Amino acid sequence: MQRLALSLFMLSCVSLLSHAKSVDQDNFVPMPVRGVIRPAAEAVISTDLTTTIIRIDVKEGVKFNKGDLLIALDCRRLNAELASAKALHREMKVALKSALFLKKRNAGSRQDVEISKARSDRTQADAEAIRTQVDKCNIIAPFDGRVVDLGVHEHEMSVAGKPLFSIIAVHSPEMELIVPSTWLTWLKTGSRFQLHVDETKTDHPGEVTRLGATVDTVSQTIKVFAKFTSPTPNILPGMSGTALFQSRIRGRLYE
Repeated sequence: MQRLALSLFMLSCVSLLSHAKSVDQDNFVPMPVRGVIRPAAEAVISTDLTTTIIRIDVKEGVKFNKGDLLIALDCRRLNAELASAKALHREMKVALKSALFLKKRNAGSRQDVEISKARSDRTQADAEAIRTQVDKCNIIAPFDGRVVDLGVHEHEMSVAGKPLFSIIAVHSPEMELIVPSTWLTWLKTGSRFQLHVDETKTDHPGEVTRLGATVDTVSQTIKVFAKFTSPTPNILPGMSGTALFQSRIRGRLYE
């Protein structure tokens, strides 16, 4: 009788283990969410100079490299002002040198030296201020990218504060996903998934890089940001798709 009871107990344990394994496998389920592809960097380029656009070296959709000239503005007036400011600064430096020479020989006062030094410093600052404006005459690419929207043409006037064009980076696009906030119990940086892109009908592996800072109180969702872990030559910002995660859910399947 004892042997029979022991045998029945062992059979029930095996049955429970098999059932638990089956449930565990069944609970390893796909969990899809929607996502949008964003550029790694983007910028709207404007200027505070009101002058003529004399050269545009880019077109919409065309790639450029970091450091390339994008737009050149007519800065002849500013260059003339800079030359004048530099000349005045040289004059003040000569005056300062003369004041120091006279004071050294007791023919000048300390006050004359301080005034000459202040004038020299002021003209140097004036020249530097104009130089910063001249540096804005050539708009240089801040990163490798493409022009998204070019709103000006050569020979037109740039308007201070009005956007000239917008650009996006072409390398390392990232994904922005919206997931249920309940996923925070298991979703973390480094979690992997597959993204099926609607426009190209292709699948790409991804990895979570960071989680959003807040949970939306109405929809109970949170933003998740991720990167592609394989080359994506045909993927463009603005494309969308379905991200497929997998996780073990206790009790029921994800809905």
